[in-house]
Amino acid sequence: MNSTNDSSSNRLLHTLKGSFFLLDFLICSVFTILITQTVWKDSVLKKEVRYFFLCHHLVFLTLFFGFGTITSYLRAFQVNAPVIVCWILFAVQIIVGRAVLLTLVLMALNTCIAVCWPLKYLGLAHSLKYKLIVCLWIIALLDPVVSLVYEGIQKGHQYVVQKDQNCPNTISSTSQRITGIVFIIILVLVILGSYIIMFREGKRAGHFTKSNRQAKRTILIHGLQSALHILPTLMNIWISGKGDYFILDLFNFIIFSLAQCLSPVVYGLRSSELRQKFIERRYCCGAFDRYSVESFQNGQSIKT
Repeated sequence: MNSTNDSSSNRLLHTLKGSFFLLDFLICSVFTILITQTVWKDSVLKKEVRYFFLCHHLVFLTLFFGFGTITSYLRAFQVNAPVIVCWILFAVQIIVGRAVLLTLVLMALNTCIAVCWPLKYLGLAHSLKYKLIVCLWIIALLDPVVSLVYEGIQKGHQYVVQKDQNCPNTISSTSQRITGIVFIIILVLVILGSYIIMFREGKRAGHFTKSNRQAKRTILIHGLQSALHILPTLMNIWISGKGDYFILDLFNFIIFSLAQCLSPVVYGLRSSELRQKFIERRYCCGAFDRYSVESFQNGQSIKT
């Protein structure tokens, strides 16, 4: 009886997670397409490193929601898929999730350097941005790929190819959970260090200038957003592999989901420069469409 109840609660949990993931994927996809198109079609924004990292962050975030939707619904509908397929899907989701967190670190470091060392910023940021993205991919790929290969060797070929409707993942051992927690703690320390340095620089520059107050408010908002990315992730790693924590798991996931869904607004549309370009581009496209329709209608009336 207990096993039946556990199975029903797990299916409900994964169904709810899949629904949230799907909603987040749709919302984030729309924002990602609009923001990335606005950046890459504007010569000024395209040259700025912060928008380069922002576009990567949003693409990774959209992919994370997409793979999360697939894995959650596989478990919710108990699809009898091979274990290796579930492992690969989960590994890709972890890789993309790590990339999301790493881009948060890169954006924090980029802002810190721009604020504290403005004279060296342009040369340093533009020369390193592509190298940092390559390093990001290497770091994101390393642990999930190693875990995937290690689990495959440990469990054997027969287990890997057999079908399992529970769709297991590769985070099963204590050592793997500890590795994930250490990784996130390191990222937290880097982000906190960047924010502390920026606060000290803001304090040195003066408390009462308008731009300084706006910068501090932005740092606080970004810090809160980063915390809502990272703390639920730590909680999820701790919950993984333990007993029944249905309410805690669902509540933690809702916070995590809502926080990540707000990333395009917090990191993107809060920027007055990007928001202005975004509005101008939408307005110009609308004006062009109206002009095209009117021209077509005038042409038709002349012919008739």
